[in-house]
Amino acid sequence: MGAATIVTLIGVFLVVAALAGYLITIALTLRDVSFTVGTVLIGVQAIANQTAPVRGVVNDIVSDVVAMDSAFKGLLSRGQLGAGGRQALTTGGARSSRIRGRR
Repeated sequence: MGAATIVTLIGVFLVVAALAGYLITIALTLRDVSFTVGTVLIGVQAIANQTAPVRGVVNDIVSDVVAMDSAFKGLLSRGQLGAGGRQALTTGGARSSRIRGRR
């Protein structure tokens, strides 16, 4: 073996060693990123599970708003919503006390 062959083999070894070092560093970084993504995924799933009941509450609110809208339109069509009609809309009734949190 000549000197040129030994220098070439040492050069190839150094290039392979450098590439292996970079690949090991990338693998360790990807392992950390994978752990972080898994942690975030678990957190997002927990949030989704905790907010699942909100859909039913929102649907109840929407149905109440639609009912109020139709009631107001009915009052307007009959001409009962005038100067004194405002008090009739804000006083009494189980619906208004339920909205404020009292049952």
